[in-house]
Amino acid sequence: MKQFGSNLRPTYKCYYMRNKDKYKQYTFDNDLERGKDHDPNFDLDEYIRKQSQESGQINAHKVAVEEDGSQFKNAILIFLVFAAAFLWANNWSPTQAWSSIFGSNSGGITATAPPAPSFTIPDIPAPVIPNVGNESGFVNYLLEINEAGLDEIFSSPAQQAFYQTDVPVSYLSELIEAGYQDLRYPAIIAYYNSDVSLEYLNTLKDAGYLEDLSYPAVIAFNNSGVSLEYLNTLDEAGYLESLSYPAVIAYFNTDVTVDFLNQLRDNNLLENMNYPEVISAFNTDN
Repeated sequence: MKQFGSNLRPTYKCYYMRNKDKYKQYTFDNDLERGKDHDPNFDLDEYIRKQSQESGQINAHKVAVEEDGSQFKNAILIFLVFAAAFLWANNWSPTQAWSSIFGSNSGGITATAPPAPSFTIPDIPAPVIPNVGNESGFVNYLLEINEAGLDEIFSSPAQQAFYQTDVPVSYLSELIEAGYQDLRYPAIIAYYNSDVSLEYLNTLKDAGYLEDLSYPAVIAFNNSGVSLEYLNTLDEAGYLESLSYPAVIAYFNTDVTVDFLNQLRDNNLLENMNYPEVISAFNTDN
């Protein structure tokens, strides 16, 4: 009987000899040498460099794609924020927002609302109520005004003011007959209480000055005795419109001549001087 082990040894030995090269220790060089595309001039450094470049290009392309996507998302987000802010500024009205950019479709003109006018409510004077105890006197005054036909010319507040300031109905009748029905009642009261005669008013009216003068100026000219001749001289030289009535009175009372005013004006001095300085210069020169 043959032993089992003795029959296997030759066979195993032959198999090992045939395949011993297959179990050599693995190396990168051996792997390259056994390749079917083995190149004896193969450059390992160049191979590694090319692989690195290809890998870097792939990664760079991937990063570029990711950055492009991120920028597109950011652009959409910025546009949405801007659109929301613009709609909010136009009361969330797309029509109003469109019109604010491209204008209205009505004739291509964008209408702008005019600013609200600013005004001040004037103070309305309260009617003058007659003093207690004078009811009968005021009634008689009203009757006299009615008999003179002045009740339709002067208002009730004016009639009350005339009564309390003792303006006689006869003075009112003279003013109306002379054509002064357009005078306001404060001016009438001031003229009467300042003793401005009807003759002086007629003089200023006929010369064409009365309409351009305030009633304080008329009263001041009357009380200061400013002559019509002096007013005409100033007016002809072109000074009356620009001078205040205190300046006119001061020049009249200090005898400042128009020739002296012309001398100052011709030397470009008058426009920079007030009337006290003009008077001082006139007195010094004379």
